[in-house]
Amino acid sequence: MGRPAQGRGMAARTRRGGSGDWIEGRDDAGKGQCAKMTTYRQQVLTHPGPRPGADYRVTLFLPDCPAPRGGFPSIWYLDGNAAAADLDGQALAGIDPDRAPVLVALGQAGKDRFAGLERARDYTPEGGAPSDPRGRPAGGAPAFQTLLTDHLIPAAEACFAADPGARQLWGHSYGGLFVLRMAMQRTAPVFARFTAASPALWWDHARFLGVLQAGLRAGQGPCAPVDLHLGGAERERASRPADPSAQPLVQMRAALPPDALGGLADDLARAGNSGAFTVFPGLSHGETFTRSVREVAWRPWPVARAR
Repeated sequence: MGRPAQGRGMAARTRRGGSGDWIEGRDDAGKGQCAKMTTYRQQVLTHPGPRPGADYRVTLFLPDCPAPRGGFPSIWYLDGNAAAADLDGQALAGIDPDRAPVLVALGQAGKDRFAGLERARDYTPEGGAPSDPRGRPAGGAPAFQTLLTDHLIPAAEACFAADPGARQLWGHSYGGLFVLRMAMQRTAPVFARFTAASPALWWDHARFLGVLQAGLRAGQGPCAPVDLHLGGAERERASRPADPSAQPLVQMRAALPPDALGGLADDLARAGNSGAFTVFPGLSHGETFTRSVREVAWRPWPVARAR
């Protein structure tokens, strides 16, 4: 397959509920909206990190329009440095001005697009490997979830009129693992919808994938709808670094069955999930990040309220 078309006109394939026929469609977000477009202003908050020089940076994209009755819906992005960069003028222009959400990018201080040490620590599940394949400490998802729910969300929502029943959480790769972990918890949901883009299901030799599958096959569905996103050429275009320290990562990725995410979508559907599985043809793992960030921002609102 050749290089895909870029931008909003690229076709996507979506499977509702994880089973049934593919629905072919084109993403025409932004078409016909020249006369009316929501503008956004940014506000940045910081929160102390676990070590000096590693504070959390929360970037809010606030619509310049009155809040709807009940407050603004909101989308919360992990890997917020990269997500904030991808929420550029083109992305914001594609948002429906009548349903504009607040966008919240949860990142780290500094100029790096991805904070490798922090994302390995904060987004990966507990109970397995103590470090990621590159030796970075891992398993801190419970602590980061507490930070998110008890500190980052209240601090951010103090800056705008929020609808607490219309939050969505988005994550990619390691962030996708965090999203899936939180979606499968049986406590009262903090988020009304979840999107896991290209989740790193190979993590810890697919141990966490096995945990997810066991729960779903026992009838334990997610606490709110879960959408799955995948690039259609992630496997074919995956990086294969020769660095010896990267070989455990390369081997674990290669050992994951090609249809692992589709199988998880089917298991989610059988457990009652109403979310969708969307594939972006021709896109690599990295390209899927940007495409998915924008796809979620362009989705019609409001979402179903958290139960």
